[in-house]
This record gives sequence, structure tokens and C-alpha cells, in this order.
Amino acid sequence: MKPPHIKCKRAKEIRRIRKRIGQLWAEKNALGFIELKKPIRHGWFKEIIITHGVEHYKNGAAIREVYDKVEKLFWGRTKEEAEKKWCHQTSKYLINKEIPTISRKQYNRLSDKAKLLCVPFHYMVESKKLRLRYYVKIPRGAYRIRFTRAFITHSKRIDPKLESESALLGQQMKKHGYYEANEKLDKWNDWWKVEEVKKRNRKIKKDVQNLRKYSIHQLLKDEISWEKN
Repeated sequence: MKPPHIKCKRAKEIRRIRKRIGQLWAEKNALGFIELKKPIRHGWFKEIIITHGVEHYKNGAAIREVYDKVEKLFWGRTKEEAEKKWCHQTSKYLINKEIPTISRKQYNRLSDKAKLLCVPFHYMVESKKLRLRYYVKIPRGAYRIRFTRAFITHSKRIDPKLESESALLGQQMKKHGYYEANEKLDKWNDWWKVEEVKKRNRKIKKDVQNLRKYSIHQLLKDEISWEKN
């Protein structure tokens, strides 16, 4: 068994490596892209587009607002692959009348007029739990679906020094002793997240119990105020 001070030293080194990997990731992203002189053909999109006819609808602005929230593009190397991804989305989120549904979070960000175009429904995920999403009621004449060619128009800038250092740190994380220390650190982070959830649930339970000392009349009259942290 390794002495405690060696384990602490490795854990400290893993944190340093992780921090440096994060810095390298930010530096590589900051390099930006180079525009290609000639775009390169790269697969197909199956997409939903809004037609000019949307301007003739009284709620045209609301239709556009909802359209902005919908996932509009599905890419594949071939038309068949793009269609397969489209069908997967259909089976996963129940696309209604060829329009993908939106989540509750997306729905909450809509204006009141745009919300009138959405219909809530529940579906069951793999874990057998119910989830809420929203059908989108966009008039058939306001959109159409088509396949379009996809192109690569930009190339990522690459710094060989950053790539080399990233690869070296990645290899170091796999070394004997370091790999185990990294896994143990991940388990600790998972435990911390679980504890945070338990702490939040205990607070909610306590708040609910505190409500019991108030009468139904007080609750219905909204005389009780409590702050959500």
C-alpha cells in the first residue's frame, strides 16, 4: 500500500494537470478558424425552413419565435444517414407533423403569444420516468422540409505546441498510479454532487414541513411569503 503522502502528492498533481488541460482547451478555442478559399462538400442536412408565406399570418412573429427554438438541422454523411438521425429524433421526442418538439425550458422562454402555439405532452424516457415537452403548431404553409448539401467552409487553427502539450498531459494521466488517482478524484466529485442534491432535498422537505403550521386559509390567501434560495 502506498504511503498517504504519495497519494496526496499524486492527487495534487492530477488537479494541476486538469487545470492545465482546461487552460490549453481555452487557448486552442481562442485560435479561431481560417476561412477556406473553396468550400469542401461534406454530407447533407435535413432541415426545416420558414417560407415567405409566414408573413401573411397574423401571428407570424410568434411563429418565427417558436421556430428559433426548434432544432432545425440534422446532419449526415449521406441523405440516408441524415434521414436516420431525423427518424431517431422522431422516436425519441415524438416529432409532430414533421416538426421537432421543444423542452419545458425552451417553452418558458417564449412570449405569451408564442406559447399559444405549443401543446404540452408527457413521454417516458428509458429510465421509465415521465418528461414534459411541447408540440409546436406551425401552419403547414409556413414551413417546408428539404435536404441541402453541407459544406466545410472554415478550418480550425492548430498550434502544434498546444497539441503536443495536450497529448503529453493526456498520456501522463494514464500512467500507473495517476490513472487510479484520477478515477478516485472523479468518484469524490460524484459523491460531492450527490451530497449537494441531498442537502437541497432536505431543505425542500424542511420548508414543506414548516408550511404545516399555517392554516389552509392563510395559504390560499397567499399571506405566507418565503424566499427561494
